[in-house]
Amino acid sequence: MIVKVRGILLRFTDYENEIEVDGSTVREGLAALTERYPTVGEVLMDREGSVRATHLIALNGEQLALDELDREATEDDRVDIVTAVSGG
Repeated sequence: MIVKVRGILLRFTDYENEIEVDGSTVREGLAALTERYPTVGEVLMDREGSVRATHLIALNGEQLALDELDREATEDDRVDIVTAVSGG
């Protein structure tokens, strides 16, 4: 699958925004991403290994709830990670 990284997370992937990873589920794909780029894992995941609530995960354009990350994904699928940014 292709994981698409945007915004603030790009600096943790050496500004690579489309990253091909292995895995049969979205969760496995995210695990492969954080294995390749450990600093992404520090920002993306909390201490329990769950995706932080500030990140939105979508599979082929459909936003997933955090309890839907075990959805099947193939090599042709795209996972988008969007980080909510706040400030003033």
